[in-house]
This record gives sequence, C-alpha cells and structure tokens, in this order.
Amino acid sequence: MKKVLSLLLFLLVSSALLMAADGPVVNTQFGPVQGIHPEADRPNVVEFRSIPYAAPPVGELRWAAPVDPEPWTDVLVCDEYADIPMQVLGGATAQPYDQDFYFDGVPAMSEDCLYINVYTTDENIAEGGKPVFVWFHGGGLTSCYNFEPEANGYSMAERGIVVVSVGQRLGAFGYLALPQLTEEQGQSGNYGLMDQIKALDWIADNIEAFGGDPTNITAGGQSGGTTKSMAMAMSPELNVPVNKLILQSGLKFVQSYPSQEDAEAKGQAYLADLGLDPNTTLEELRALPAEALMDANSANYPSGMNQDGKYVVYADNHEAILDGAFDNISILSGTNLGEGGYPTSPTAESFYANFKNELGDLYDKYDFENLVKVTDISAQSTARQLGTFGIGNNVSRNLMVNRLYGAMMNERTNGSSKNYSYLFTHFTPERITDIGTPRSAAEQWAWHSSELWYTFDSIKEGFPASRDWTHYDYELADIMCDAWCSFIATGDPNCETLPVEWPEADDGMGYIVFGNGVYSAENELTALENLMAEYTAAEFGFPAN
Repeated sequence: MKKVLSLLLFLLVSSALLMAADGPVVNTQFGPVQGIHPEADRPNVVEFRSIPYAAPPVGELRWAAPVDPEPWTDVLVCDEYADIPMQVLGGATAQPYDQDFYFDGVPAMSEDCLYINVYTTDENIAEGGKPVFVWFHGGGLTSCYNFEPEANGYSMAERGIVVVSVGQRLGAFGYLALPQLTEEQGQSGNYGLMDQIKALDWIADNIEAFGGDPTNITAGGQSGGTTKSMAMAMSPELNVPVNKLILQSGLKFVQSYPSQEDAEAKGQAYLADLGLDPNTTLEELRALPAEALMDANSANYPSGMNQDGKYVVYADNHEAILDGAFDNISILSGTNLGEGGYPTSPTAESFYANFKNELGDLYDKYDFENLVKVTDISAQSTARQLGTFGIGNNVSRNLMVNRLYGAMMNERTNGSSKNYSYLFTHFTPERITDIGTPRSAAEQWAWHSSELWYTFDSIKEGFPASRDWTHYDYELADIMCDAWCSFIATGDPNCETLPVEWPEADDGMGYIVFGNGVYSAENELTALENLMAEYTAAEFGFPAN
C-alpha cells in the first residue's frame, strides 16, 4: 500500500512539474518568456509570473524614474513570483485579511519589485485580439501586492480577458519627495505612478503577443488601486489610451495632491523621524539598507502622490474631472455595505443628535426624525447603512458619489461617457467559531475587499480554509465576474448571466445591488435619496444642476 501511495505521490508531483514546464513561449521586446499552466483543473490557463517591465529600482535607481530592463536572449521561465515591494504590513495583521488573504503568511519583500503577472490562455494567445484588464492592487499606496490569491486572473482569462497585474514601488520608496531629488530630476515623489505609466508602455508594446488587444485596455483597482488608476488616467505622461476604469471602493472624486514643496517638506520631516539629517546627500541615502528607510509609525511616512507639475498636474481629482480629464472614460464603480464613514450612534438619541450635526439645515428641511425612524437597537446599524448609501463622509465608499458622478458625466458628455454603479451587500459565509469574534458577519458586514473573491471569481472549495463557500457564493461570483468581463470587453456590464438589467448611472442615477439576490434600482428618487443626493453634492463639491 505504501508503494502505491508513493507512486501516486510521485505521479502527482511529476505531473505538476510537467505542467509548470510546458507553458508557451512568447517573445517580448526585451526577450522570450515562458509561462506555466498553474492549475491541473484549468489546463488551458497560462500564467506568466513576474515578467520584468523595468530594471530593478536599486542603487542609483532608488527614487528615480524607471528604465528599461536589460534585454535577455535565453528563454526566461516565468514560474515564480518575485518579492513583493518594501512595505508596511497593513491588513496582513488584521482580521479578516490575515486569514482570508494572508493565510500563507507575508511573502518576502525587497526593492526589486517592478514586475507584472500576465494571465491568459492558450486559446487567447492563438486567437489574439482579446480585451486587456490592467489591475492595481489595494492597500493604499503603502502595502499589499500584485499576486494576492483573491485577485488572481485565472477565471477572467478563461472568459477571454488578458489580465495584467502590476507591481510597483510603495511607501517610502514610491512616494518620498525631497529637495535633493527635485534638484536632481526636476520633480520628485511620484515614483510609484511613474512605475504604473512604465508598465502601461510595456503592455502597449507587448500584450499582443499574449493574445491581448493594445487598443482595448481597461485599468482598475480596489481601494488604493482606484487612487492609482485615477491618477494614472489623468496624467499627461500616460500615452497609452485607457478609455475604461473599474473603481472598487471607490471613485475618489475629491482626492487631493499636495504641492511639490509641501511634499518635499514632509519628506525632510520623515528623514528627521528616521534620525537622519534632512539634507543628507542622495549618495548617502541610496547607500542605506532599505530597512533603515522604513518607519511606519512616523506621521510623515510617504503615502501619497504630489502635484509635481509633470506626472500630476491637478491639485485634486475634482479639478481634473471638471476640466474634462475623464470625459472620454467610462467607469464601473461602487462600494460595499458597511464601508462608508458615519457617526457612531449607539442610541437613538445620539443617532439624531449626530445626524443633525452632520446634515445641518437639511435635517429640518427633510424632517429627518420622521423620515428615518430608529430605536436604541437599530440606531448603530442604521447609521452604518446611511454612511454607505449616501450620508457618509468617506468619498470613496459612498454609493451616492458614484450615482451623482454618473448623472453629472452623462450631462457633461451628452451620454457618451457610460457609468455604472453597484452596491455589494453579500456577507461572506461564516463558521460557528466566528460568531462573537472580529470575523463574525455581524461585525464585518460586506467587509472592505470582500467583493474581490466574487469579481475575480477566485473562490474555490477549501480556499481559503477560513471560508466554507456555499452554492450561492459560486453563483454570485459567476454572475459578477461575467459582468466585470463584459464591461472590460465592451464598456457595458450587461450580459446573459445577469438576472436583471444593470442600468446606467445617468439622469436616473440607477445602480445594481449584488447581495442575497441581484436587483437593480432605477426609479424616481425617494425623499431619503433626495436628501442623500443634496448632502453628498454639498459635501464633495458636485456642481449644481
């Protein structure tokens, strides 16, 4: 019996090794690369792991614009992921992310991180002309990485999409601005954004060999990935046409960018926090080990882009949008139930007091106390719902922002800009051992990032071990991934799998809900929705109709 088991194990291992070695070879402008067939039950899926799109940003290239990698002649077997960028750990140490996304621990990290992963199929490569989806991971601009398990592109590739996930510099290595750097380069601080633009150049030049259509590129991300996507789309340095964006949690209508001078001052303060002279030479700074340049506890930790006059030319996204930077871009955007910013309201009395303060004159105008009825039991959950639906001060996690944006852009562009809004309300399945813990559905609701399992259709039995997926989870993932792929391909998420029509967020401000059932909303606004629209427009500076 032991011999039989040993033989079976040998055959399984041999089969896995054979699959990993038999992927197609594709020629890129820098040299040939070979992919792998990563999963036995998906024999047609091909993954190219960690193709270099730029030289390692180390030594003199630390805090410098990315440059081409050294060409190679031998076939580069792309069967392993590179190290993730240097970063603070963020969600890796918090529930539910540690068990849902980081169940295998945190991968090794280094500055050598400018790689992309390409997900395609043998058929896509042979047929060509497939839509391309460029994915930027979340984690703000300081954490996470581009091969997280919940966002793998296998299922999208099977649906005829060529998916590219981009690794880039983060935090202190991606966004540190200093006078020394500006003197050397003319501007400083937006190195992570430069990486994105470099990656798009690579994609435009090479993706055709992987089956992709370089004239049909959709970019997108979740949370911090939406910051990256919007900043890249409006940058004058981006020369690759991107006419569709997917923004999951969410559409950052008022994302602001400090001036170059303010960013430099913050960078100098950060050096002081590290115990360094703010005027330390670049030669000395580039000679320091990477670990010596990271202090996540510093209030000055580099975590955002700045208005450098070259890569970022607008003071904020609001200015860029009103200037027409997004007029030719269709957007699919939305949020998850429970993500929105809202005033903590443990009792009915505090609920009404807090919302009176939040709403100002709108409180009496809409007779809020009769419009929204709560008790001590329902006060906190109602406040949380309102924060997501439209009385919330987190711009990227307020559904009404997405709906108002669609209506505004429909009027600005006479309907040529297509925008689609969604609300994800499905709670990931919990185990009895989760009840009463920080992982419980009652605590997490539709938690930030949980929709990624569904939009990428990346759930499968036993993966991750922390979730017992139900038949409906698989069904919902199939529906959502089909809709996302339809938008990537055509600019319209409506497809045969959707049980209802997904209305545009145009004058009617329609949207779709993915939860315990899928339904759309495109009716005349209720009094509460009118209140939300008026509050949101004032809170975030939407122009008056």
